Amino acid sequence: MDQLRLTRECLTSVLAMDPPPDHVLLVDNGSKDGTAGAVRTEFPGVEVLRLVTNLYFAGGVNEGIRHALAQGAGSILLLNNDVVLHRGALAALAKALDQDPKRAAVSPKIFTYDPPDVIWFAGGLVRGPGLIRHRGVNVKDGKLKDAPGPTEYVSGAAALIGRSALLTVGLLDPDYVMYVEDVDWSARAREKGLTLWYEPAAKVWHHVSATSGGGLTPLKAYYRLRSGGLYLARHATPGRRALAWFAYLAWTLKLLLRFRSTGALLAGFFDFTRILLGAKPPVRKPESFARPAPRR
Repeated sequence: MDQLRLTRECLTSVLAMDPPPDHVLLVDNGSKDGTAGAVRTEFPGVEVLRLVTNLYFAGGVNEGIRHALAQGAGSILLLNNDVVLHRGALAALAKALDQDPKRAAVSPKIFTYDPPDVIWFAGGLVRGPGLIRHRGVNVKDGKLKDAPGPTEYVSGAAALIGRSALLTVGLLDPDYVMYVEDVDWSARAREKGLTLWYEPAAKVWHHVSATSGGGLTPLKAYYRLRSGGLYLARHATPGRRALAWFAYLAWTLKLLLRFRSTGALLAGFFDFTRILLGAKPPVRKPESFARPAPRR
């Protein structure tokens, strides 16, 4: 999907919010499609932080957070470039964040972009041995009993995070590369005695997986396993890790029946197992899972 088009759509919605944000910062995470120059020309009020190389999700977000904190930001609205916000989203998130000094971060109700009335995130759940899932995912709006309330994690796709929480908890962990870094940050916040909040009055629409190829690609399957292993190794008891191994094994076997290419999935489960046993996460780059270009 055209990342520059998504970025334009996201920035247009951000600048149209009521009230508007105090400052808008775009982190250009090593793009090669002219995004930085186009945004500077088309959105002169947006500051662009251009990174020479792709630091992936956690690394790119951390650079933006450091920059914003250095400029004195009191809170930071973290957004994927593939989201579109309702005009009142920031106001609703800010109101929820300010209601309790122990509230570290607030996530909105996130819908899929198409269809726009299907929920993607209505709070985060960590269940059983450490299985991570979005509440309300794939449920049509109106069929979910919904209300503001505490959540076990906020979504990195859209979350308003307080300055004091970032200074207390720290940045996202770049070891995750992609996926589950938001769940890990939330767990560390809760360990510090802070709370996370879900605010359905704030609404966002998300082009799901637009930056990772859409659907359950080999890239996504690998990093879901790898990042799941990291989270469990750091936040689950040995007994829960053992139970989670069997749950992830069942998920992997199910996907093996669907995937034509199984290399990334098998590598993911192998690395997941090694991480649970105490090994360091292997050095793998997302580019290694890219589909080869067709021969001419």
